[in-house]
Amino acid sequence: MSVVGDVLLFLTTSLVLSIMALCVLTYIRAKDGYSLEFLSVLVPLSFQMLLTQFVSYVDTVSPNFTGGSPNYTLYAWWASFSSVALTTAVVYTLARYLILLLPTTKRQTSIAMKIMRGIIMLFFTASTVSILAAGNFEPSKVMHITFSYHFFAASSLMSALGIAALYYKRNARGWEQESLLSGISATFLPLLFTFPIDLIFFRDQTFKVAYLSYSIFVVYLYFFISRRYFQQYEHPVHEGIIDEKFMMEKGISAREKEVLYLLVRGETSFEIGEHLYISHNTVKTHIKHIYEKLQVSTRVQLYALIAKHTQ
Repeated sequence: MSVVGDVLLFLTTSLVLSIMALCVLTYIRAKDGYSLEFLSVLVPLSFQMLLTQFVSYVDTVSPNFTGGSPNYTLYAWWASFSSVALTTAVVYTLARYLILLLPTTKRQTSIAMKIMRGIIMLFFTASTVSILAAGNFEPSKVMHITFSYHFFAASSLMSALGIAALYYKRNARGWEQESLLSGISATFLPLLFTFPIDLIFFRDQTFKVAYLSYSIFVVYLYFFISRRYFQQYEHPVHEGIIDEKFMMEKGISAREKEVLYLLVRGETSFEIGEHLYISHNTVKTHIKHIYEKLQVSTRVQLYALIAKHTQ
């Protein structure tokens, strides 16, 4: 179980770091506000996972690095308090991000932020005191308790974010807000069920099933960033139009051409249906036929192809 846990921890950490790098590149190139907001969440999460990976590595390669030596004592206190601080930062940044994302009034947002800050401060204080008391102020015990229980216990609080996102999704303003709220609810609601799994099967492991929820979250961010980037900054058609000869050669019908134009403008299938007064299933059928005729399988591939055939 230890080996499997270490492998899963390595994979999830690599995934989070990869998506963080993508956000950094997107922000550098486009100065996109969404990427900056995502980085505020991903940076503390990445450092927390790297710290957990480091502690797991030290335990594996230096099993005798324990006891009352000054170096070990300093290392244990540093790792424990850094983990508590980073975990608290992850909870805070995610809660702050959700509150700012919710379709509420400024007054409601301000009240929610004040309440959230109070809860976070209480959580940090209670966590620190509880860990120190349970570990009898012994560095090795404190570190063991911190990395065995603190992160997944804190992650269970995220289920409240999932519930809030699910509730407010119906009042979302635009596809971006609705998409992000859907991602948060789909990611953090399962933490209600992963908490007992971690408690029973992964209690003494550095890897926690809760990490998988964060992996799902960052993958969701990847697809969101990719879609938004190509819509906003790599639009394949600007002033030009799609080559009519190319369309005829590929057998694109008049209706499919209308759908295609809306696709490259970045509209969703639901938005296309509303624009053309046709059902969502009909739009999906048209998109399927367009993809088959143009021999593409994703919207990114479609953008790249259309960009080569504009007048």
